[in-house]
Amino acid sequence: MLKFILASFFISILSCSLIAQEYKNSSEFVISYVEHESIIKYYVPILEAAYRSIGIEPKFVLINDKRALMLLNKGIIDADTAKTTEILADYPNIIKVPTPISKIAVMLICQKELLCDLSVLNDSQRILGVIGAKEFYRDLLRDTAINIFEVNSFQVLLKLLKQKKVDYIFMIFDDHNKATSLTFDNKYLIEEKIGYHLVGKKHRALVPKLDKAIIAEIKRRASQID
Repeated sequence: MLKFILASFFISILSCSLIAQEYKNSSEFVISYVEHESIIKYYVPILEAAYRSIGIEPKFVLINDKRALMLLNKGIIDADTAKTTEILADYPNIIKVPTPISKIAVMLICQKELLCDLSVLNDSQRILGVIGAKEFYRDLLRDTAINIFEVNSFQVLLKLLKQKKVDYIFMIFDDHNKATSLTFDNKYLIEEKIGYHLVGKKHRALVPKLDKAIIAEIKRRASQID
């Protein structure tokens, strides 16, 4: 029994070590991001400029939401580009940078011929495509009857809808991907949320300086638009 416990312990240690090596060496500041057009085109460049302005060269790595939160909570990566904060209660080693980085609209996108409101979540004959069901939609999906098809990529989610392999999807839109939102006629606004840049607790001392840098970069970009 003792041998089994010791073997399990060393396997766990080795696993964590291999995961850490996969994403970073000790000198890198690794920030996760997801495959979403606004994240890639807008939020990653903002954060890249903000970090560089305070002397940190960030490394952005594509990691799906669930894995990114797990890695960040364990201290294997250093930050995540943007998330809403309802998930933080489950991840005690993650903190937010105070200034909001995004305002998002959570939308239910429906096949053209179907009813499109939250009542459809009680239809056990239908399929809902979603990213992060437990992490982001736990309350919304509690006690619902709809079948959940979970994926890790927004591109895959949209492809499933286009191919009619799912009846509905939950999709995230903001000011930077409005054009995509307008391509869907049958949709329902579920709620609006605020997104924040997240860092591991071990970097808490960095937060005040980083927050000021993010504010400055957002203002700089806004002035260019004006």
